[in-house]
Amino acid sequence: MGRAVSGIVNYHGKVLLGKKRSDSPKFLAGKWHIPGETVEGEESDEAALMRGMKEEVGLEIKVRRYICSSISPSGSKNVNWYECFSSSDKINPSSDLEDAKWVLKKEIFNYLDYDVINLWPEKILGYFSN
Repeated sequence: MGRAVSGIVNYHGKVLLGKKRSDSPKFLAGKWHIPGETVEGEESDEAALMRGMKEEVGLEIKVRRYICSSISPSGSKNVNWYECFSSSDKINPSSDLEDAKWVLKKEIFNYLDYDVINLWPEKILGYFSN
């Protein structure tokens, strides 16, 4: 089974959301979600998150802590979830994102489809419910 990482990137009470390109063949096509990245080769989870956020939105992040794991929608990857922080709110969507934005942590459920939220493990739901 492959490995992927999702990073809940925080900045002054807001969380980063990415909108997957509509022409993507992936499940999240055209949907807002917590950005993530596939781990390549012997790369660490932290290195994959830092690389992915740089590629997808141009952000330098700090990975603070591991939260939990889940299985990808396709069932082909183990996804490790991390809490991350950015020292900047300047984002430039690219790579496989057509848009990105910062939303208040307490309002995140207003921006996501039920299909996306339904994939989240209990600990991630709890992270946003506090």
